[in-house]
Amino acid sequence: MQEIARNRWFGTESYPLHFARIFALVTLCAIPVSTAGVNLGSGLVLLFALLSPEVWKSFRQLATSPTTIAALVLLAALALSMTYTAASRDEAFNFLLKYRKLLFLPVLFLVFYGSQGTRWGKTAIWALFAMLALTMVLTYTNFFGLTAVGPLHGNDPITKPWVFKDHISGGLMMAYLAYLSTALARDTLNRTGRWLLYLVGLLALINVLFVLQGRTGQVVAIAYIVGYGIAQVAFFKHPTNRTRWIAAGVSVVVCLGIVFYFVTSKHSRLAETTTEVSQFEVENINTSSGVRLEFYRRSLELILHRPIAGYGVGSIRTEFELFARNSTGARAVMASNPHNEFLLMGVQIGLIGVALFGWLLYAVHLDCKSLGKVERMAVYGYLFAFVLGCFANSLLLNFTEGYLFVFLTGILIASRSQESGEKTGSKAPVYS
Repeated sequence: MQEIARNRWFGTESYPLHFARIFALVTLCAIPVSTAGVNLGSGLVLLFALLSPEVWKSFRQLATSPTTIAALVLLAALALSMTYTAASRDEAFNFLLKYRKLLFLPVLFLVFYGSQGTRWGKTAIWALFAMLALTMVLTYTNFFGLTAVGPLHGNDPITKPWVFKDHISGGLMMAYLAYLSTALARDTLNRTGRWLLYLVGLLALINVLFVLQGRTGQVVAIAYIVGYGIAQVAFFKHPTNRTRWIAAGVSVVVCLGIVFYFVTSKHSRLAETTTEVSQFEVENINTSSGVRLEFYRRSLELILHRPIAGYGVGSIRTEFELFARNSTGARAVMASNPHNEFLLMGVQIGLIGVALFGWLLYAVHLDCKSLGKVERMAVYGYLFAFVLGCFANSLLLNFTEGYLFVFLTGILIASRSQESGEKTGSKAPVYS
């Protein structure tokens, strides 16, 4: 009887493997709401993965995933750069630890390897969707003064809607929620459920554009909108139905109207970008956009000076101090990263680092080709947002955005659906 019950819930999997998968999903759901939860959950994932016999038996399968190889090579290059880093050993090591999240890509691949035909992937997507939707609701209730929830919630207009994350991280996740809701709606057969998902997507879009107003999220949301408009035109290129063509045209006009508003409106933070740059350049005032441009200038000069292997992991602050020592005001502002992941890699490990980071992003794209439709759309959507966001933020270095990239990708590229497994001819391994 006990064996029957075990097979019902666990199948032929070991208890540690099952628990590793459960805690991986728990960690994914904790990313939008709790740093401590992510640290605890990821630690338990690693612990149960090490205790799982299936993980050790599948170790050779790491070579079948371009993403896991790229992640390990990038982490190894960062670790190797400690031998010549311009930063102190402690600072370099602490900076390197921020990239330890890359280790979870191969760990999660091994944990979910062989789960083809199961619903782990879709469960992960819907669980993340539910957590993001809950965060969105709390953001709205905070914004309208109905609640005062979250450690980051404040009384000023900027921080009032914040819950667990600030406008940068929260805005990016709200933009992704808008995309994810639309993707799930297109895969939902139930008409009521489909329109509810579209409603969630619309609310998420309004949230990132008007409530949180994080510029990174706004840019990503606008890019999603533009992509949607292009897709509408492409889909109805040879229309057979006049109504469909009209609907496509209306969609494009609405998309262009939203883009125009947020580029030109005085109430949009995107429209403030040029003003901030001017204030920095002319008046030496510390503004977000102006300081970023200064960081980019410093980073490019550093990369040109050492283009091949860079200055080593964690070297940004040390090198930036040399630039700022004779400056005053905003031009003397310091940071430990340039708020651009590509430039950060370039300063630390040169063009080699930029190439390795680009290889990682492309490897994710390659692995996505064998995923089921929903899983593929979920990863592609966040990959697009992640790449775009890396031009204005160091998202792989950042805790929230980096862990979301690693856990969402790591879970889905290994938990292929039965449909994708049949198309690629792959079979779930049988463990003795």
